[in-house]
Amino acid sequence: MVVRRKDTDLTALAFRAERAKAEGDPTGFVTGGFLSSEFQLILADCLDFHAEVTDFERRRITLKVALDAAIPRPITAESLLKQCSQLEREYLALPRRAFRLLTEISIWWTIDVPRTTIGGTTLTFKPKQVPGFGARTKLFGDSRSNIGFELPSGYMRLSAHVSARTPHEAAERALNDVDLARASWNLSLNRGKTWRHSGGRPTPVNDIRLSPFHTVHDAKGSLATETYWYDPGYAKPANLFSDKSKFSRLLSFAKNLRSRLTKLPYRSEIEGALIRYVRALDSADLNDTFLRLWSLLEYLTDSGNDPYKVANRRAAFMFDDRVRSTLVLGHLTNHRNRFVHAGSDTDNIESLVFLLKKYVDALLLFHLGNSFDFASRAEAARFMDLPPSREEIDLRIRRLRHARKFVSGVA
Repeated sequence: MVVRRKDTDLTALAFRAERAKAEGDPTGFVTGGFLSSEFQLILADCLDFHAEVTDFERRRITLKVALDAAIPRPITAESLLKQCSQLEREYLALPRRAFRLLTEISIWWTIDVPRTTIGGTTLTFKPKQVPGFGARTKLFGDSRSNIGFELPSGYMRLSAHVSARTPHEAAERALNDVDLARASWNLSLNRGKTWRHSGGRPTPVNDIRLSPFHTVHDAKGSLATETYWYDPGYAKPANLFSDKSKFSRLLSFAKNLRSRLTKLPYRSEIEGALIRYVRALDSADLNDTFLRLWSLLEYLTDSGNDPYKVANRRAAFMFDDRVRSTLVLGHLTNHRNRFVHAGSDTDNIESLVFLLKKYVDALLLFHLGNSFDFASRAEAARFMDLPPSREEIDLRIRRLRHARKFVSGVA
């Protein structure tokens, strides 16, 4: 069932939409253009859908409601929730079918990558006989003028088999699971990278990246839709990863990571964080990478209130030299604020990205380790608020024991 988000005002939106309808919508607030309207865009932001409803489907549902000429009157928050909930139920009732997402990955063909199942998606690398790559190539050729780049050569073929209601759901689920696999490999590689100086135009941080073009096919290999998914920010091909011994270590790291995820009470949140991590470090625009990493730092430290101070304090807790970490994080905060509020750029963005990445790496590994049986991301983050020295912790333990006696009526 669709619910309203607490940080939005669906009632005010419904009131404004009803007023526009009553006046014949002279400014197009409700009907807008062909693809969206102000009403539809704000409505989509006011609602939380079922987790299995894709972003594409959420847009389709809110657009259908917004453009419905026979929308029930008067328009109220309750009537909007009812309409969207009905369309959500209809979508969730659709039968699942088998689909394949076809793409490529920047791994050299001599490396053997085992077939892996992640989140219900089966990933097959170097598939020997998977029909559909010819149709993928043809669709790319037909769309080349709109896309504006050439496909990288030498990438390893990848087939992601998934069960889904629609091709769009298949693409979203498959790409999420592919990126979860890549996140484990790239995190293993990236945690050893403390700095980099490209000397020219910087490249993305990640070594193992996807092709910028993906298609969805039915079980027989025919295109399930003429829609394709592509990366508009793609700049140039990645160097092919070809180190067999290192890749063997990546597989061991990934196996351990997946094992830890299965035991994590807030597994879905950290899986989402890993996907955000790998996509942030895929970007060729390092300013974009920095802002995405900063957002992830705030998420991993659960620092919604007073985010800068809380995020900095909690991230610094990960390191022995907390004074140094506090200075570094303060500098990163200042850059983030200057860039966001004043558009102030810097020639040192590559160094800043690698500084920030160190803290995000440490936080991800801390959550994945979860050695203290935290029940939630918030509980793990509150642990980072504890005193930074053993002496202070021992003092707090003594005081907590006294407090327990006091509230028990013993003292």
